[in-house]
Amino acid sequence: MTRRALLAVSGILAGVLAAPALRAQARSLRLIVPFGPGGITDLVSRVVAERMALELGQPVVVENRAGAGGNIAAEAAAKAAPDGLTLLVASTGMLAVNPAIYARLPYDAARDFTPVALLASTPHVLVVNPKVATDLPGFLAAARQQEEAVSWGTAGSGSSPHQTLLLLQSLAAARLLTVHFRSGAASVQAVLAGDVAATAEATPVVAGHVRAGTLRALCVAAPKRLALLPEVATAAELGLPGFENGSVSGIVAPRGIPDAALARLASAIAAALAAPEVQARLVQQGTVPLPGDGAAFARLVAAETARWQPLLAGVRAE
Repeated sequence: MTRRALLAVSGILAGVLAAPALRAQARSLRLIVPFGPGGITDLVSRVVAERMALELGQPVVVENRAGAGGNIAAEAAAKAAPDGLTLLVASTGMLAVNPAIYARLPYDAARDFTPVALLASTPHVLVVNPKVATDLPGFLAAARQQEEAVSWGTAGSGSSPHQTLLLLQSLAAARLLTVHFRSGAASVQAVLAGDVAATAEATPVVAGHVRAGTLRALCVAAPKRLALLPEVATAAELGLPGFENGSVSGIVAPRGIPDAALARLASAIAAALAAPEVQARLVQQGTVPLPGDGAAFARLVAAETARWQPLLAGVRAE
């Protein structure tokens, strides 16, 4: 066989051997998002997914599976093959809170997933109808004056605005009238209309109303002021340390994912969050990037579980 023929055969064999790996790499990565399109988690996921696709050299498809506080998405991810082609955007609420407020779950938050990386935090802002109060001390004084004299809207029993209310009551020694709505948007509308006095919602949900003056922001439930609302003080600055909550998320994979796939995905997520354009887009919508590996996410979930279990005693999801 001539040298040219040998080279040709070698090239064919190399192509045949490489084809499965190339096909696997070209297969779409499915990123399951537990809430509907247009929400905070969805927006963050899509920004990061776009950059992850560039880092990985393969398509990253966002799949929205909303419902049951994230449980529908979590069940789908838990049952997926651990082949490195399915990931779940998981809030700390899904992993640390849902086990406390749901009598039964279709997944085991501690055993069915492998943490891959931290993702982002979108803090809550405590907002009131402008007729209710001008500042946080005045609002808390009114709440303490008479039990359940001040009303608070939530997105449902056990939801993150409800969690924020329970935390506020614990820290401020006050008891507000809890009014549950079907969604965070509905509770915000109720505050705008003056039907309830206050709520706490993710920064992008209320920032426009705060700028327009139709809602008054009393504080940010975050350790630092936000670039989106730099004029709004943190609760700690106003004498209420520890009042911190919001939408905190990370990415997990089905348990059993190969170590090589896990490392590859974690590296792509870290690179995506480090990209200046990704950071800028997240900050513009009131979200703080949270770089960190799977171990950091696991530690956060453990800390959140310990924090919320006492406050959620007796609370059941609707």
